[in-house]
Amino acid sequence: MVQSRIKDLTLKSVDDESAGFSFTGYLSTFGNADRDGDVIEAKAFDAWVKEHPVVPMLFNHDRNKVMGKLSLSVDDKGLRVVGEFNEADPEAVNVHALIKMGALDSMSVGMAIKDYEPLDPDRPFGGWLIKQADVYEGSVVTIPANGEALIDNVKSLDDGERQELEALRLEKRRSEILGGFN
Repeated sequence: MVQSRIKDLTLKSVDDESAGFSFTGYLSTFGNADRDGDVIEAKAFDAWVKEHPVVPMLFNHDRNKVMGKLSLSVDDKGLRVVGEFNEADPEAVNVHALIKMGALDSMSVGMAIKDYEPLDPDRPFGGWLIKQADVYEGSVVTIPANGEALIDNVKSLDDGERQELEALRLEKRRSEILGGFN
């Protein structure tokens, strides 16, 4: 019975070290102007998200500071994310702590614009209506371009959940070791 439980579990959460540090929020929102005057059109990310539902999570767009991963989805408000931190990375643990304390609460999308048009034809380099874009990364940021791109829920394992997770890890290891002697 225990072995089938472990087999059925082949727990992502047992194998996935980042399962304990997660959050949800918006990487980008639709229909509002950001600090640069750009507006993201609904459906701008649909094609990308369909093909690439997971992107790296960075800190302040620094490609040398990968904190974990972002699972992407699109809803009526914008580009929704579930972020998972790499719990083994001290910098990621620090950023998670800053989010939990409320010091950081904003996000920003790292994208390549594929289709756009100027919002004002007389100012072609002013704000753009972004119609299609590819998402290469998402960042937790200190100062967002889009003031509505916010983290809205932060989770981490409580002590009981950590103990349960550790017990499942031990049980899995024992099963793997004992399985080698059968």
